[in-house]
Amino acid sequence: MKRPLTLGERLRRADWFLLGMGVLLALFGVLIVSVASQGQRVDYAWGQLRWTVIGTAVCLLMLAIPYRSVVMWRYVLYAGGIALLLLVLVVGRGGKTANRWLQLGSFHMQPSELMKVILVIMLAGFIRYQETHKTFRGLAWPFALTLVPMLLIMKQPDLGTALLLIPTLFVMLWVAGARARHLFTVAGAGLAAAVLLFFTPGVLKEYQKDRVRAFLLQDSQDKSLIQGHNHQLHHSKIVVANASVVGAGFGDDAFEQVRYLPERHSDFIFPVLVATMGHMGVVILYGCYALFVLLVLRTAMRVREPSGRLLAVGVATLLCFQALINMGMTVGLFPIVGTPLPFLSAGGSSLLTFFIALGLVLNVGADSPVEFGRGDFD
Repeated sequence: MKRPLTLGERLRRADWFLLGMGVLLALFGVLIVSVASQGQRVDYAWGQLRWTVIGTAVCLLMLAIPYRSVVMWRYVLYAGGIALLLLVLVVGRGGKTANRWLQLGSFHMQPSELMKVILVIMLAGFIRYQETHKTFRGLAWPFALTLVPMLLIMKQPDLGTALLLIPTLFVMLWVAGARARHLFTVAGAGLAAAVLLFFTPGVLKEYQKDRVRAFLLQDSQDKSLIQGHNHQLHHSKIVVANASVVGAGFGDDAFEQVRYLPERHSDFIFPVLVATMGHMGVVILYGCYALFVLLVLRTAMRVREPSGRLLAVGVATLLCFQALINMGMTVGLFPIVGTPLPFLSAGGSSLLTFFIALGLVLNVGADSPVEFGRGDFD
């Protein structure tokens, strides 16, 4: 029997280039947040730098626990995540339209962020030890495990985070061998149900419906619409449209372009990046994200142990879709939802969650067991 690797051995075998890409993205975010923080009472850049250091430390500490042990504790983690989501509905704090945070001293914890990684762990373990997902009826359990936290997150309400769970589930199932026709059937039924629920009273908040309507009518010249739910999008598109190739730099000129943009330090950090670094900055960001995802997928391809491969695939999917949704909503390709840009948007919960996810991937690559099955998921 193969002896467990020590922490030192895992550290030596870890993909330090992948860790470096994660830290680089986070430090990139600190610079952009520093511009967005100008003129605000809170220095979000300092908080982002502090959480980058904490996140890096937590990421390395994740290597102390074999990822298979984390997967074995999936039901406990899942139950804890659900309990936190229920607790936030009772005593949660929030902003204008949602109660998403738990107050822990001076730290505001957002359980829905942590639940994204917990669900990836849960699905990786469940799919690993069950073959039922390869039948149409067998898809019921993975979907049920996803729908429970999804509905609780929507109840906060946090539609953006809830919607991220769906592509993560579908991609992990497809990679594990679920039949495409089964997934397409479920996706079609889900889309029809979503349209029906949109018109069902009490399911979505009225402001959420207004955001969808504003998205569909974003080219309207109606001034009341521009001043209402399209206010953020209107300013965001102006910033992006007026950006130069190299941007205005990190000084006052860039701040002047984004000073009227709401939530510029968090959900709308992408237009700030465009203002500071221009189209060149967008290309750099796309390149960093692409390289990060490719490194995560390289880890998945090198590992034959199913739960490890699924963990890496789940993390890559989560980052891809969250980045696409955030950048898309800031330029009018998607309705506006509360989704931060991975590693860049200000927020301790979001940044720490992605560093935990990165730690899991590093763990998978550093300590993967030998598998003797005929196929990847035998």
